[in-house]
Amino acid sequence: MDEKYIIGVDIGGTWIRVGICTPDLEEENIKTKISKTLKENEYSISKSVIMLISELLSENNISRDQLIGIGLASAGPLDVEKGLVFNNANLGFKTIPLQEPIGQVYSNCPIFLINDCNASILGVYYFEADEEEKNNLIYITMSTGIGGGAICNGRLLLGKEGNAAEVGHSIVEPRSIHQCNCGAHGCWEVYSSGTGVRNRALEALETSNLEAKILMHLVDNDKAKITAKEIFQAARGGDKFSKSIVDNCIFYTIVGIGLVNNFYDCSSIYFGGAMMKDHDMILSPIRTQYKTSPIQFTINHPPEIKVTKYIDEIGLRGALAFVKYKLEGNKIIP
Repeated sequence: MDEKYIIGVDIGGTWIRVGICTPDLEEENIKTKISKTLKENEYSISKSVIMLISELLSENNISRDQLIGIGLASAGPLDVEKGLVFNNANLGFKTIPLQEPIGQVYSNCPIFLINDCNASILGVYYFEADEEEKNNLIYITMSTGIGGGAICNGRLLLGKEGNAAEVGHSIVEPRSIHQCNCGAHGCWEVYSSGTGVRNRALEALETSNLEAKILMHLVDNDKAKITAKEIFQAARGGDKFSKSIVDNCIFYTIVGIGLVNNFYDCSSIYFGGAMMKDHDMILSPIRTQYKTSPIQFTINHPPEIKVTKYIDEIGLRGALAFVKYKLEGNKIIP
């Protein structure tokens, strides 16, 4: 009998990752491909996913008939019933069909849709969490945006439409003048995501008296080249302006973690996403805060603060784990 395979897809604001594996999820059996997240029209993402799956099948001599499940993990919010993204902040279009266009090509294979951070927490749970922390576990991504996933009392929290734990849109500054892509003002994402860090820096350059020589040198005096990467690099080098932006990012992350811990009373919070390439700068002062004076930000006992060892790939691994759990009827999935 032909070997069976499952597909996992992680759709983010910058990258689309697709993986194929046998249902045992053995490390050596996971094969992946990646491409930029195209935003030409609302069908660009589904076309990219179809192409990447096709390439993986071809490169590994696997037929469509061998597929037994596809897990689509996407930045939300999601309408799981209709199989689409709605009111999205970072994928280029507010409404993006996923399940229907991909299902037209892979019509004989069940397709499961899940928020990308809900998938990621399953990836953390399956691939790396310690037994004593598994039952009450949070994942937070800091990347293009900020998102979260939660397991409470051994069950994945999904909510009425699959969009529970949208922690990046917690309001951390109620009177903020800064508007998030979601439409609200003062979201955590506005201050601490890669997009937010860049936007706050570009605004502050117009009014700040702090020196930004190192930052501007890194981008050849071209503000359009500034990203969170250069801001953190400049801060490491002693750039006072960049350090002020980084400090702002850290402060609002401390606020966000306090809210998350008050809501979910978690044992551990795992962080992932592109911003965690600078996790030493971001998380070290946060750990210090929650060890020395947690009551300023959370009423509950503080969680352990960790970094997923898979960084950018935890969403993809979570999408694979989601398919496995769905096919097995695992009790962790409501």
